[in-house]
Amino acid sequence: MVLTLGVLTMMAGPFTAAAEGQAPRVAGVAASAPVLVQDPTEPPAETPAETGPTIDPAESEQADSEKTQTKFIVGGIALVLLLLVIGGRRIRSKRRNAGS
Repeated sequence: MVLTLGVLTMMAGPFTAAAEGQAPRVAGVAASAPVLVQDPTEPPAETPAETGPTIDPAESEQADSEKTQTKFIVGGIALVLLLLVIGGRRIRSKRRNAGS
C-alpha cells in the first residue's frame, strides 16, 4: 500500500505542476532550500548543565518509601487472595471426599 502511494505521488508530481502553470519537476531531484545559519557571536541561551531537572534527595527518598509501601500493600493483598484460593480448594476437596 505504501509503495503504491509513493509511486502514485511521484507520477502525479509532474502532471500537477504542469497543470498549475509551473515548470514540471523531475522526480527524485530535491529542490534547494534556503539554509539557516546561527549567528556565531551570540552565546547559547542555556548551558548543557542547566537543561536537566533538579532532583531533591528528600523527594527521592519519599517517593521510594511510598513505592515500597505500595508494593507491601499489593503483596499483602496477593497473599490474602492466595490463602483464600488454597483454603477454598481444601474445603472443596474435603466435601468431595466426605461425599464419596
